[in-house]
Amino acid sequence: MSTPMASAPPPTVDLRLRRAVAGVLVLWAVGLVLAEVVLQVAAGAAVLLAGVLVARKRLRLAPDVRAYVVASLALCAWQLVSPAVALLTGAAQKWPRGSRYGQVLDTVAGAAVACIGTVGVPWMLLAAVVAGGWLLAAALGLFQNRVKWPWEPPAFLKLSVSRLHENFGTEASPRYAAGGVFFHRLRFAHGAIAALGPALAVLGGSEVARRRAVAGVVVLGMLVSIYNAFARAALGAALIVSVVALLLLVQGRARRVGLALLAVVVVAVLVSPAWRARLGKAVGNVYGGERELAMSVGWILVREHPLTGVGFGNHRPAAMATAAQTGINDFLATDSHNLWLTAWAETGLVGLVLLAGMHGLLGRALIRRHRAGSLAATGALLSFVGFHVLSLVHYLPFHSSVHLSFALVWGLGLCEGSGVLRDGPDSTATSARS
Repeated sequence: MSTPMASAPPPTVDLRLRRAVAGVLVLWAVGLVLAEVVLQVAAGAAVLLAGVLVARKRLRLAPDVRAYVVASLALCAWQLVSPAVALLTGAAQKWPRGSRYGQVLDTVAGAAVACIGTVGVPWMLLAAVVAGGWLLAAALGLFQNRVKWPWEPPAFLKLSVSRLHENFGTEASPRYAAGGVFFHRLRFAHGAIAALGPALAVLGGSEVARRRAVAGVVVLGMLVSIYNAFARAALGAALIVSVVALLLLVQGRARRVGLALLAVVVVAVLVSPAWRARLGKAVGNVYGGERELAMSVGWILVREHPLTGVGFGNHRPAAMATAAQTGINDFLATDSHNLWLTAWAETGLVGLVLLAGMHGLLGRALIRRHRAGSLAATGALLSFVGFHVLSLVHYLPFHSSVHLSFALVWGLGLCEGSGVLRDGPDSTATSARS
């Protein structure tokens, strides 16, 4: 038997580590609605803490989570070396920009959350931060939608205020594109899909009426935010995720009421002149428009370099090299407007297989935990569905703020103890597990 003196140091270390993990996760939750740089700092800290756990041999993962972590590391490793391979094979002429190359860290962000979450997750605090933050963002979005944003921020903040001045209404009744605190309507709307899954899971799965009520208000705020951002794909993804949640989590009258409310949202979209105009342009954008052009250039890059690609982060220069033939411009050349096509063009068939393996293992692990009753896994699974709906017409990893929003939700979905979000305070057994 060890003496009290000998057993004292380990709990102190554990407490410091738990506090560090809680701080990183809360900072990440704040970043969901505040700023991309906050998300990036939190993600970097999470990877560092995961490395500390590995170095101290204190990381214990379930087999399916371990498989997802290993797949994430394998994809990240290939992304790291793919520009060098592209230079050696002549597929690229120079190294990618540092900002794009640095996004390899985003690939392992979800795995890092799953790792550090083994230390403990402050579920209620995270839920409060996300709920409060998104309600604040929704309120700001309502203001931005109706008022031309007058504030000129300092240049070093790099805020896209001009995007908020785009009028989707008429001169008599203007409706400006809301971007929340991000000042970028697509980052704002797509990030909402990441947080929508957990909010729907609490709304449909919590046994505490007050939590369900708060979750319902948050879901409404997110739907309104997406509507005010005039983000077509995000709105479609939000409706699909909401329907899946209704079919998955509720039955009877509650399901019918939920479907009726979603029908009201669809009617509101159809009667809005601005939204009808946006939807009218959608088909032309995919068939014969900008998105088709970007995808066609992506296929050109795939045919030229099918196995190893042009190197992670090199899509823009590789696409611009075809400008004389395709007419692509610098704005559309950033990616192929599709997750799988962009991954194939940049990292080749090798990267495409690794990406599919990583997402397949993640989906399998989330489904298993959802079936076991994890509320966090249910929310992450709903977000996973939304991510892949959006990825059909967007390369979401291009915006770190969006990708890292999903990474946090997915990583938390693989952690234990989210039953505290479902059960009331009298459920001591669930609280003990958390």
